[in-house]
Amino acid sequence: MPSVNESYTNFSSSQPLEGIKVVDLTHAFAGPTCTLLLGDMGADVIKVEPPAGDHFRLPLGGATFINLNRNKRSLALNLKKMEGKEVVLKLASQADVFVENFVPGAMDRLGLGYDTIRHLNAGIIYCSISGFGQTGPYRDRPAYDPIIQAMSGIMDGTGEPDRPPVRMLPSMIDYGAGLNAALGIVVSLLSRNRTGKGERIDISLLDVAIASMHQYVTHYKRTGQLPQRAGSGTQQPSWAPYQNFETRDGLILIAVTTDAMWTNLCKKLALNELGMDPLYSTVQRRSENQERLVLALNQVTKQYGSEELESKLLEAGIPCSKVRNVGEMIEDPYVEFRQIIENVNHPTMGNVSTVKTPIFFSDKTFPTRRRAPLLGENTHEILRELGYSDQGIQDLIDRGIAFQDYR
Repeated sequence: MPSVNESYTNFSSSQPLEGIKVVDLTHAFAGPTCTLLLGDMGADVIKVEPPAGDHFRLPLGGATFINLNRNKRSLALNLKKMEGKEVVLKLASQADVFVENFVPGAMDRLGLGYDTIRHLNAGIIYCSISGFGQTGPYRDRPAYDPIIQAMSGIMDGTGEPDRPPVRMLPSMIDYGAGLNAALGIVVSLLSRNRTGKGERIDISLLDVAIASMHQYVTHYKRTGQLPQRAGSGTQQPSWAPYQNFETRDGLILIAVTTDAMWTNLCKKLALNELGMDPLYSTVQRRSENQERLVLALNQVTKQYGSEELESKLLEAGIPCSKVRNVGEMIEDPYVEFRQIIENVNHPTMGNVSTVKTPIFFSDKTFPTRRRAPLLGENTHEILRELGYSDQGIQDLIDRGIAFQDYR
């Protein structure tokens, strides 16, 4: 498992966003995901935090924050004071990108809205991430990932059919919003190279969630049929077998989607009777008779250990996986080979394992230049870059307008 320094040293490619300056007024998950991706690609990301810090510094003992805020510098400011706002305006006047994820209207009330910033810097790419977009009937509603899962139909379609809807554990809507925002920013930077014009980007978590449900939206509009919760251990509407099955020591998910896969599975497990049964001869027939098929196949899978059965089926080209927990996954040889996890030495958390952005260039992931910063760790250096004298910086700190962590 590589360390941060090893990851940086072994990366020979130039960084695609080197020289791009990003003012980051984001917090929680979706916004920091966007700026994380920009920072990983080489941008200089200045994370502006209130004196109390991003409130996601605390969850899971800091695990969320340390993963979402590497390759950023922290500038801690009191934006309720005019001098604090003036610092951000100076930053924005020299920046390429401005990203925020407050409730719509909040930045205007702070005096840091799009119209203000673009008058200072006509080429600015100003990206806003919110629950429901900058316009529309829900623009003022606050939102977190589970709220969007509930509203979008994702939660209603997740879980077992005879039990209540279930939320996804990872914040995939937040993650998707951050990805879409980062893509929009990179596209806008390319466009600006040709036109010289900035851009206003509006990312809505609910839009992202609806986009992820695209096939179900299309199917419902055509047929009036709602997606049904199928869970992972019950029948699927289109394929069989396509679910969890029992083994001696756990569960394995088997996903057969073609007749050739079904034939190979039956040969590998010596299921001659099932393989010859006309009830299961085609995808359509297996779907129609899957309850009987699943019962019969489950009696067979219970005779195997999960890893034994996984290995056996993979030899036959059958998509499958033992149902692993996080601890089992990170010990898998795959993780070591891909080096997607790296070690970070943090001044308060000690040696911590974090997960890198999963994009490879010439067989390498992006280098981690900086661990996630302490609150206000870079305040002094950033203010000096803006032209403040050491005495002026100390004055801002003494008056509670700026904050510097000297650890």
